[in-house]
Amino acid sequence: MKRKIPRTKLNRKVESIKGLVDDIINERVNVPDNALIVDFDATLNIFTKKRIELLDIINLYAPTSVQELADISKRVKQAVDRDLKLLERFDVVELKKCGKFTIPIVKREMIVLNLKKPQPQKQEAIVAEVYLDNTFVNKTLGVPL
Repeated sequence: MKRKIPRTKLNRKVESIKGLVDDIINERVNVPDNALIVDFDATLNIFTKKRIELLDIINLYAPTSVQELADISKRVKQAVDRDLKLLERFDVVELKKCGKFTIPIVKREMIVLNLKKPQPQKQEAIVAEVYLDNTFVNKTLGVPL
């Protein structure tokens, strides 16, 4: 069962992404063509320590199969395969079929993480003049006007 994300959280996320895109378009942020751009929350969901280790091993050793990658990383092949499929879904790696083997290849040169979170909108207090039996009571209650 998927959890529903509150609309206010989605709106803040949208504003954050808009700000980052605006910075990229206006060249305030220099980004290579093959960079992956993600927001803070997505980064936490995509890039775990184990997945980053896999990317590092792929770059260092260029394994010729998922099994070889699993052996180098000292992890179970099924767990490595699951992580690679998630990274492929986010276009971070390519899983190239070569006969009966699948070769993992890192596609991205850089990952741009937006750390700037949009400020939550201020809650406006509704100020009203309060009367009780025709007597103005705001001052008595300490309510500002």
